Amino acid sequence: MIGLADLQAHHDFDASHRRVEAVVDRIAEDPIERVRVLSNYTSWNGFFGAGVAALAGKIGRSRRMFLDPTQPIRAVADRSVLVASYFFDAARDEFDDSSTTQRDTHRCLAQAFIAGLIRYGAEAEGVALLKDVEQVNALLEEPDWLKALNEQVAYGYGARSNDTALAVFRAMGYHLGSEVLADVEFSVIDEKFTEKVPALTAYLKNTELEVAGEAHVPYAWLEVHSGHGGGAEADHFEWAARGVERAFDYSPPDKRDELRHQVIAGFEDFANDHDDFFERVLGG
Repeated sequence: MIGLADLQAHHDFDASHRRVEAVVDRIAEDPIERVRVLSNYTSWNGFFGAGVAALAGKIGRSRRMFLDPTQPIRAVADRSVLVASYFFDAARDEFDDSSTTQRDTHRCLAQAFIAGLIRYGAEAEGVALLKDVEQVNALLEEPDWLKALNEQVAYGYGARSNDTALAVFRAMGYHLGSEVLADVEFSVIDEKFTEKVPALTAYLKNTELEVAGEAHVPYAWLEVHSGHGGGAEADHFEWAARGVERAFDYSPPDKRDELRHQVIAGFEDFANDHDDFFERVLGG
């Protein structure tokens, strides 16, 4: 019922790609801006895992919403948890990535990436500011616009809305947006780092840093998510799209047009948040 082409009809993906490229081009070779901007990005991106976990719970408790029309016994007809499972797949990776044997949460991987950027800037590039913990903490203090955008993630994923069909389907659309546009973001960052800062990229790929008692390779955060590497975001989008399809299967046919509209509206909500982030982040 909802595929990539449907979303592309409601958002200029090429413009998003160019917007992300412009940001990464500006920061890739600037040690301080590189740390600041990408720390802001990991902050915003880091709330998506909690968001999709909340969404899976929101869907799973909607027992009267997703009913199998072929099953006349209502107690046996509920398919809410089945639908939720397609979204929970993404949450599972966010909280412990399946590609590694360690307990690698995507948040820990992101923190290892930022720690790697700081260490490389301080040691290999000799940036004095990045050697001073107080100055680093001041640099990475989240601006008010980012705090507001982070708060918006909870609303987008439906954590603050009632468990109605309209709210659930809109939150599904928000998640579709987060996965498909994040694939663009990670792929661009990966590509530009490889092209513009090969020495830094090699360092991040061949170093281990401890975060939360586990040794992490900093570049794994990019490799796991980028379309040039593990492609986690693309996989998560496919799972979510399948989940939306199953949700329509178990919804009343006369409601599907209205619910489809909500999925698109949720996607547009995320696309607007995405544009907001990349338009603001260079301004500090």
